[in-house]
Amino acid sequence: MGEIFGRYELLRKIATGGMGQVYLARQKGPAGFEKLMVVKRILPHLAEEEEFIEMFFDEARIAANLNHPNIAQIFDLGEVDGTYYIAMEYVNGESLRQVVNRGRTQRMPLPLGLKCRIVADAASGLHSAHQARSASGKFLGFIHRDVSPQNILLGFNGCVKLIDFGVAKAANKVSNTVTGAIKGKYAYMSPEQARGQDLDHRSDVFGLGTILYELLTEQRLFKRENENATLKAVISNKPPPPSTVVPQLPSAMNGIVLKALGKKVEDRYQNAGELQEALEEFIRAEQLQSTSTYLSAFMRRLYSQDDDEDESTQVEPDPSQGAAGAKKSRA
Repeated sequence: MGEIFGRYELLRKIATGGMGQVYLARQKGPAGFEKLMVVKRILPHLAEEEEFIEMFFDEARIAANLNHPNIAQIFDLGEVDGTYYIAMEYVNGESLRQVVNRGRTQRMPLPLGLKCRIVADAASGLHSAHQARSASGKFLGFIHRDVSPQNILLGFNGCVKLIDFGVAKAANKVSNTVTGAIKGKYAYMSPEQARGQDLDHRSDVFGLGTILYELLTEQRLFKRENENATLKAVISNKPPPPSTVVPQLPSAMNGIVLKALGKKVEDRYQNAGELQEALEEFIRAEQLQSTSTYLSAFMRRLYSQDDDEDESTQVEPDPSQGAAGAKKSRA
């Protein structure tokens, strides 16, 4: 029996981020109703900080307007005995970062078709978020600003979910980010984000381009020995075509990746939907296996050796996920 927290039973802590603690939780209802969820509670020492509380609320308010199969859903925002929380969708899976690392260890890398599928699905979710409007029809002007492998979850059922809107920006946010402030993971920022300039949705396209490049080449693109060097690489370094790193890669992929990584926003895909369409066309042209069923089968093979392990021995998700929990059970 776990801790009772309002409407939820907290089963176990699965991560601690910069703003909150993340728990696997169970919601119970009448007639034997039960649902696994993820509950994120604001850290106790931040509960009295108005700025952090508003950022916490922003995450819930923004994400609550996003309804798409490739975005982890927010179900509830509330307060229990002075502790604020967000309840959100539980994704039974792992982050893309964890899957890539495990695949390297197990010598079982993602197939090309699945690399394209993961980025295409993430692009679909982002495109929906970029176009989102409130219930009253007001355009939200949503920008994720932290598109990274840690914030893409891969489910054992083959789903791809974007998570963690803690540093996201929308036009109607209560706690506005100060112009020039840099938030997000440096190695996946756009050049304009690295400079602290104003952003639009095409900044997220660059982040997806970086992820795609790294998936294809199995090499970090902009990561350097320190943060300043990483930011300089994002701003100045021109990536070589991925086929120069992986000669067997179809040359048609070069144009897709390099367009997503255009240093100038006008040189990129003008929205995430265009990147998705380019990847879908590449998948069709190359006749690649890329279905959710194929992704599910890959995930289960990759983690098959864990099937007989006791749950208490399982590795916890990357704490930097922050927004939605992941766990290796296939229940």
